Amino acid sequence: MTDHKTNIQAFRQAALTSGDSIVKAYCGLVAIELVLKQATGLKDHNVPSALKKFAIKHAIDHMSGCKIRLNALATQLSNRIDAISVNGVDGNGRAAPTDSYPYIRYTRHLTDGWPSPSTSLEQATELAEKVAEIRAYLASKFDKAL
Repeated sequence: MTDHKTNIQAFRQAALTSGDSIVKAYCGLVAIELVLKQATGLKDHNVPSALKKFAIKHAIDHMSGCKIRLNALATQLSNRIDAISVNGVDGNGRAAPTDSYPYIRYTRHLTDGWPSPSTSLEQATELAEKVAEIRAYLASKFDKAL
């Protein structure tokens, strides 16, 4: 099967070098999504769900402890995505859907003067840090180049 190594490396590099938390998170999530598409057959942008599927499929036998950790990371990622306020298709503020992280492209940054709901720098940083943690975990435990 052909994979997306070049794309994964490009988004990984962007996630590592950007100075912006939303860009880091977004690019890191794209890299994770591309890996999980190959490993789980992911057909949408639901990275938290794909992490759980990956755990079922790959965290077996001597790696059963990884299943617990991957499920916890999936839940934490959902919570961090949900904490990001975005513009919905109707133009109103809403939580980013946990099953479609690309909505974070429409983040309502508090620093831009958006009314509530809006996203603080701390919330954006927490999402970027969680994405980086997941990338590092997949790389260290499952040899996934993220």
